[in-house]
Amino acid sequence: DRHKIFEWSNRMIGADDPEYGAIGGEDAMSASMELYMYAQSLADSRRERPLDDIVTALITADLDGEKLSDIEFNVFVLLLSVAGNETTRNLISGGMHALMEHPEQLERLKADLPGLMETAVDEMLRFVTPVMYFRRTATEDTELRGVQIKKGEMVTIWYGSANRDEEIFANPHVFDVGRTPNEHIAFGGRGPHYCLGASLAKMEIRVMFEEILTRIPNITRSGEIVRLQSNLINGVKHLPVRNG
Repeated sequence: DRHKIFEWSNRMIGADDPEYGAIGGEDAMSASMELYMYAQSLADSRRERPLDDIVTALITADLDGEKLSDIEFNVFVLLLSVAGNETTRNLISGGMHALMEHPEQLERLKADLPGLMETAVDEMLRFVTPVMYFRRTATEDTELRGVQIKKGEMVTIWYGSANRDEEIFANPHVFDVGRTPNEHIAFGGRGPHYCLGASLAKMEIRVMFEEILTRIPNITRSGEIVRLQSNLINGVKHLPVRNG
């Protein structure tokens, strides 16, 4: 089923990209509904025949006598399939592109994978920033750095801008795999809205780059990068490479 999930995910985040479907929100909504119904069929199947998997664990989990409703489970599957997939895979592609565009940093990282991988992952998250913005609605009147925000007004945070803030980062437009400290907000700000999957994502990124740079040490770009047409996801659709 992974191919279907991958297609749905592409259509959901690629609503503005002609390669992934019809331009506009209708195809993205259609993909969302198809994935939603797929999640419902998964839940129905596991209730009838439980397995040792995450679906069974989620639908049978009991917290203070309450279980996930069908709506909660189905929406969680949407979140897991898209937020847990698009962000990490586009960071890996974008991070690889950043390394190849900065060969001195690539060589520096290859020379000390154990010592630099952790800071390199954070720098790729800062420099690439796979999620470009989020929007929220103010629940009360407030003021932010001299700007008045009224209750009900919509506000966006542009993560890429924040991750290159000259007040926070020295030489913010420089890609430095050894950068420290690195207080990027690629996973959101601190507090209750910090990404639940941050630790898993960083582990996946670390393992992927350890394997790529060990198995394909002379990786170079063999064609032009093709980016996703989106103002939400800083995505990479195609990145041709070769070994040497």
